[in-house]
Amino acid sequence: MRLKIYHQTKYQYANSVKLNENELRLTPKSNRHQYVESSFVYTYPAIQIKHYDDLNFNRVHRFSITQPHQELSIESRSIVQTHQRINCQQLPYGFKHDELKSVWGLEETHSYLQTSTFVDVNPDIWKEAIQIKDQSDDVFQTAYAIMEFIYENYTYTSGSTTVSTHANEIIQKREGVCQDFTHAMVAFCRSIKIPARYVSGYLYDSLRDNTLRGAQASHAWVEIYLADIGWVGLDPTNRKVVDETYVVLAVGRDYYDVAPVFGSYFGDPSCLLNINVRVEAI
Repeated sequence: MRLKIYHQTKYQYANSVKLNENELRLTPKSNRHQYVESSFVYTYPAIQIKHYDDLNFNRVHRFSITQPHQELSIESRSIVQTHQRINCQQLPYGFKHDELKSVWGLEETHSYLQTSTFVDVNPDIWKEAIQIKDQSDDVFQTAYAIMEFIYENYTYTSGSTTVSTHANEIIQKREGVCQDFTHAMVAFCRSIKIPARYVSGYLYDSLRDNTLRGAQASHAWVEIYLADIGWVGLDPTNRKVVDETYVVLAVGRDYYDVAPVFGSYFGDPSCLLNINVRVEAI
């Protein structure tokens, strides 16, 4: 599938601000499941943008606007080719819980078994995860059950949380948006020693019937690690195995590692924020 993505984040400040510094993770990753044909990031006011790859191999753009300004627009445009990740008719069963220890020591999984900024690994979460797991001895089956549990028991409510809401609160309230459902699933998985990471990106609604939550907006989901297969995506917001309709922007321990736009400025905190995302098949 060939997808065109437009993402605009626009700030309109109540008064002039300055020393506006931002980090952006808005460039899709190229990997075996997706190929980035082109990707551009630009701002208004126009400013020189530097870039580097972070510890999770996400492309990061960084800029600083020192002069006074009353508006900031950050835009990215990308064209990405996506490919089938797994055969949904033959899901990756077969990796058992008692085999998980074989992947705990891997460099690419170690960080995704630990407590992080928005995800806690504690006895209460472990107890609930064990109840969801029930009699399953298969890692993918357990992760799928966790995804279904969140989809069926949590309420999707826009505006009910903030970007800094912790997974503990979400698990208690059972309400939030895709970011929150992802944090909850990551917490459940890690508590029973399944390596799990947070993924930010986009979801294309191929049916265009508005039944998918998070389509035509920035989205988040979970990837779990299975031996001999690697990272496999599960979307608890839509009860969906990740396929070629998903585009990965960044991966990390939680939202703190992958925030599309993260920054600060000096001035009046009052501002109007508008985010516009379009994902189209071409």
